[in-house]
Amino acid sequence: MDHIVLKPGEVHFFYTLVGEIQSPLLLDRYREISSKKEKAKIDRYLFEKDRHNCLVTRGLLRFVLSRCTLIPPQSFGFEENSYGKPCLKTGVTDLPISFNLSHAGGLTACAVVLDYEIGIDVEDSTRKIDINIADRFFSKQESEYLGQTREKEKKKVFFDFWTLKESYIKAKGKGLSIPLDEFSFKISQDCTSIGFDDNNYDDSDNFVFFRFPLLKSFKAAITIQAPKTKEFKVNIYQCVPFKEIKRQDHIKIS
Repeated sequence: MDHIVLKPGEVHFFYTLVGEIQSPLLLDRYREISSKKEKAKIDRYLFEKDRHNCLVTRGLLRFVLSRCTLIPPQSFGFEENSYGKPCLKTGVTDLPISFNLSHAGGLTACAVVLDYEIGIDVEDSTRKIDINIADRFFSKQESEYLGQTREKEKKKVFFDFWTLKESYIKAKGKGLSIPLDEFSFKISQDCTSIGFDDNNYDDSDNFVFFRFPLLKSFKAAITIQAPKTKEFKVNIYQCVPFKEIKRQDHIKIS
């Protein structure tokens, strides 16, 4: 797959298992295309595992953007808003492209879309978690819903809420400056919706959400700042940057 054609109404979601990438040739390529700032960030990590994860993440981002724009991967420049959300520097491409990154438990992901802001989150749903933190960080409605959930389903529902909430604040580009209890998700088998309290002036009609599993242990969520009447198709790929892309057509999106 040499070129990925970006079309309005399509999201392209790529993920990589970081630990499976050990080829010196690939790792050298990722470092070669990274900027001086990115290399400095990679080298600041104390542990090799963290340096490896950051290097692969930068390689994935530049690989995805290059495949979508046909611009050499080393040519991309990035800037951040006042809350730290990255975007492409003006003038790099004429495409109105938005991207977002997330990583957890040895998996790193990148999603791209045209015309709208996007946020994504991935989580390892098998990791140990204190479900009771929902009382501190979730809305009252979410916490009550979780409390009424069957015990064996609690962890699944917890990560459904967690990934959705993270993807929303990342799509907004304001991070944790948005209190997590000022907005509330409702989830069912066929629907995901959001509501806001009086301190948040967002409109629930201005967001589109997706949530889905990855492999056997990960949960993923996507938020797009677009009218909820807008239809989107999500294309999901497992890839090794600059080596292979495997399109996955049969993951259920809900």
